[in-house]
Amino acid sequence: MTPLDPALLDAALTLVRELTTDRAGPAEARQRLAALRERWPGADPAIVRDEEAADGSVAFDLLLREPAGTVSVAYSPTPALPWPLRGAIRHSDHHLARIGTRTLRVGEALTALDFLWYDHDVLARLVDTGLIATELEQHPVEVDDAELQSAADAYRRAKGLLDAASTARWLTERGLSAEDFADLIAHTVAVTRLRGRVVGDRLPGWFAAHRSAFDTLVIAWTAEGTLPTERAAALSAVADAVRAGRAAGTLRTVAVAAPPELRDAGGPVPTTIAGTTVTAAVVDREPAVLDEGTRALVERAMFDEWLAQRRADTDIEWFWLPRDRTTRVR
Repeated sequence: MTPLDPALLDAALTLVRELTTDRAGPAEARQRLAALRERWPGADPAIVRDEEAADGSVAFDLLLREPAGTVSVAYSPTPALPWPLRGAIRHSDHHLARIGTRTLRVGEALTALDFLWYDHDVLARLVDTGLIATELEQHPVEVDDAELQSAADAYRRAKGLLDAASTARWLTERGLSAEDFADLIAHTVAVTRLRGRVVGDRLPGWFAAHRSAFDTLVIAWTAEGTLPTERAAALSAVADAVRAGRAAGTLRTVAVAAPPELRDAGGPVPTTIAGTTVTAAVVDREPAVLDEGTRALVERAMFDEWLAQRRADTDIEWFWLPRDRTTRVR
């Protein structure tokens, strides 16, 4: 086993003392950790921040990795609770929210939302949130003020928050502070940067290997009767249905977004469009071109593939979920 550099241990202790004394926020802590990561990349320094509910104090724990394990360097100024005691179970750990005079416990909430624990997409999204946070903590990305401001403006426009009053109301309704909003925007930008880092220069080759998944499909559908198997005849049948006043139409969509049963179907198949059961068929297929819109879809698909591999390689345990369901989120 190779021992950690004593200079690293000294620097780690100095850093956690400064962060704790300054009550640094998560973003500032990651920024100040960068110097250690750059000088000792083999130790893979990572920071953990904890705010104690009992006394409001903030403490930091710096994790340093070596071949045989992990070294923890922590500092808690008097009279704050020492780091080991912060791991003790508190009564409030079982509470999720107070509704009037009634405290809603985590177990009750999960029972009420039991359907979520059978939804693979929901569980995967929760796991992905943790994986992304870990990656950004271990390998931070740099974001400048101009980029943050641009992202904040775009986010507000997308939500219809076009003035200070509507923005303040939106934050209040969600129990968010201005600092929370800033963190949300910073995280959104950081994830975008992370996605770009994951994709790198692999996009053209990956797109070439998966081009058909991004073809544009022209789907003809009718709610009555069946469609002919030939494309021209199917389109004609849809046109006749429209003229007759029956529910019918066409839909243009990217192959990856089309109903799975339609993507490779050789003829008309039953499916659901806009919540209605219909008979539909792919009547035309336009080869994908790597334009700006397609590039964005490809980047997301590549990032999803990366996350799926991370889920497969990570041990996951749900503290409020039966163990037999833990391994299903892959």
